[in-house]
Amino acid sequence: MARAPLPLETWGKIRRTVTLAGTPAAVAYYRDLDGKRRRLLRVGKSPAKAEEALKEALRDRLSPASEYITPSSPLSALAKAWVADLDKTKKAAGTKRRYKSVVNSHVNSHVGAIRIQEATVPRLQRIIDLVEESSGASQAKILGIVLTGMMGLAVRNGAIRDNPGKNLRMPIIELKAVRAPDMETIAELYRRLAAYDAVAPVRSGSIRDLTDFADVMLATGGRIGEVLAFQWSDLNWETWTVTIDATLISVPGEGLVRGPLKSAASRRTLHIPEFVRPMLSKRYKSAVVAWVFPSANGGPRWPENVRQQWRTALRGSDAAWMTPHDLRKAVATALGTEAAMRQLGHASTSVADRHYVEKTLLRPDQSETLARFGSFRTQLKVANK
Repeated sequence: MARAPLPLETWGKIRRTVTLAGTPAAVAYYRDLDGKRRRLLRVGKSPAKAEEALKEALRDRLSPASEYITPSSPLSALAKAWVADLDKTKKAAGTKRRYKSVVNSHVNSHVGAIRIQEATVPRLQRIIDLVEESSGASQAKILGIVLTGMMGLAVRNGAIRDNPGKNLRMPIIELKAVRAPDMETIAELYRRLAAYDAVAPVRSGSIRDLTDFADVMLATGGRIGEVLAFQWSDLNWETWTVTIDATLISVPGEGLVRGPLKSAASRRTLHIPEFVRPMLSKRYKSAVVAWVFPSANGGPRWPENVRQQWRTALRGSDAAWMTPHDLRKAVATALGTEAAMRQLGHASTSVADRHYVEKTLLRPDQSETLARFGSFRTQLKVANK
């Protein structure tokens, strides 16, 4: 009767031996991922050292992630493996940061000790519902996405058969109506920004140039990270165009750097309107660093610092509700959905339509076309006379 083969990715009995030169060695047969039986030998200063070296080599050869991710592994271990996988993807840096933040805030902190085999649909659903109550639908939805991705990794590594995340009820996020600043609000914005820029900063070396920054935001419709990532080499002075091919991202251990854009559609070359050209020329003539909007020390400027200055400048005004991001909405609303998609760097018109272009309640005048239905009322009146 034929001997049963070894289970996939396992090894048989380890046998101690010596090489032809008399060196202590250990040898074993293992069944590889492709199902084939192979022999592996390692040597050492002693038989025990040789066996230890062989076991390490076998583990390295035959240890898929499933050896470390098992049904009894805690969700914290699964989350760590999932984040490592996430870093290898081409997802936007901002998306990765949000996912990692949710892992730290809600997975590791609250449910990290739960075992994978205990992470049933009802349990995961209760976790999502609790987060929705405490932190809102948006955070809960991201948590659902993260948990679904994590459990998918567990399925791929053989820790569970089915992904419970696929049966979760995700929170419904109600979309708010887009509010884009009108020309009157933008005029108030510029008055406030100019007043803020005109006051000498309290902190030595601090830069106040919010009006210039707002100019470029409105001239391009760029994201705040894209605009702050602009370098003079991105501008073509002959054609008056600017190429957006980077954004600012925070890298642990490195700080703020120019990084990849959110998507391939985000890379674009835009024409620069007349109204910002004199300002850009003036800044270029006095520039001593590569950045169009440098920080006080000559490096890239943190977006949150700009947002903080922005809030301070608009505090107490009719434009206080505005953020730099709202200037993208102003641009999108002025251009319309189709043109906004291209200018703002979206992959489809749906994003601009749902999140950036303000909808007007007043529809085109169709009264003349609809007037034809009134003829029936006229005929009825004549017939009743």
